[in-house]
Amino acid sequence: MIMKSIASPIIILLSLAILSSCHDQPTPSSQKIYINSEYGNLKEVIVGLSSGKNPSIDAPWYKEAIKILPEDERKIAETTAGFNWTDVKYNENGEYDPAGTISETDLLEIENNDLIGVFHSLGVTVHRPDLITEQWVIDNYGEAALINGYSQDFPRDNLAIIGNNVIELTLKTPLRRFDIIGFNQLLMTKCDETVVWVSMPQIPLLPVPSDETPALEGGDVMVLGKTILVGNTANKAVGSNEAGYNWLKNYLGDDYNVIRVPLVENILHLDCALSIPKEGLAIICKDAFSDGIPEVLNGWDLVEVSLEEASRLAVNGLPVNDKNYIMSYNNHTIETSNRIKSALESYGITVHKVFFGTHNGQGGSIRCSTQAILRDK
Repeated sequence: MIMKSIASPIIILLSLAILSSCHDQPTPSSQKIYINSEYGNLKEVIVGLSSGKNPSIDAPWYKEAIKILPEDERKIAETTAGFNWTDVKYNENGEYDPAGTISETDLLEIENNDLIGVFHSLGVTVHRPDLITEQWVIDNYGEAALINGYSQDFPRDNLAIIGNNVIELTLKTPLRRFDIIGFNQLLMTKCDETVVWVSMPQIPLLPVPSDETPALEGGDVMVLGKTILVGNTANKAVGSNEAGYNWLKNYLGDDYNVIRVPLVENILHLDCALSIPKEGLAIICKDAFSDGIPEVLNGWDLVEVSLEEASRLAVNGLPVNDKNYIMSYNNHTIETSNRIKSALESYGITVHKVFFGTHNGQGGSIRCSTQAILRDK
């Protein structure tokens, strides 16, 4: 229930061909993919789908991975292990209930549609991935691959977009490695001569990679111009690792200042502990940073949350621009979300709240559920 790639041989060959030429190209008005900050004016975004199947309880990484969830959500993850989301039922109050009549798939798509409505109201173009099904996984990879499940609700983690670099990531979390297939058609239409499209070195489909194997997940990558923050959770079963940080630092070269940000074990990704609505302002959980908050944030105004609030995804929102911010809430975070909303409004930011309880129960929120692909500078 958590999270996040496999690239085609064509993309792997492409990455080898252009690995040494990753510097940003000019950004003409016709630029189709470009991200220079977390808060630049958002023009186009990918929103995830509600298709997925939970990992089997026998998946060797699963019990360690779900430690990042609050206890109530962890128990549901254990109970529904191996279930297709169409078979995970909820009652009319949105509570997990085996006798319920509404599926997790239905609830996820209701939340997605509410989010898409906000994007449309703000003039943002929304794209959706191509659908992946359980039968598709069996037909292409064999039934054994389903031990790790699959999911399409959190497209953030498949890619890192830095300037005009589109980087397909190698995910530590086995659940998420099919997701990138759903992006292929869209990327082929968007990645023109202004875009550098590469893939990290790929790994076998089923196992969790060793610490020496580079692994990166998009929730750990934050873009602040030429400064790139890369989160590294202490949880060995999920998230990004130090080898992944080193790979990205080497790939981007001297044009970028890539900073590793260690996180505590029960925080999955950097975007669960840090959000940047505008330059000089951050929503942050200080207790999530095992080595202290990044120095690049020194002197910034901070809206602080607790570790418990961060674990309920209070931080994981998405700036549409420096005047509009989308944030989630659930039954556990109503008071917290209202406090954050008031704080952001004091800085002249309009906050758009979306109920996202089902996504939150899977360990992700608004930023996880989206992949920004084009922002104005």
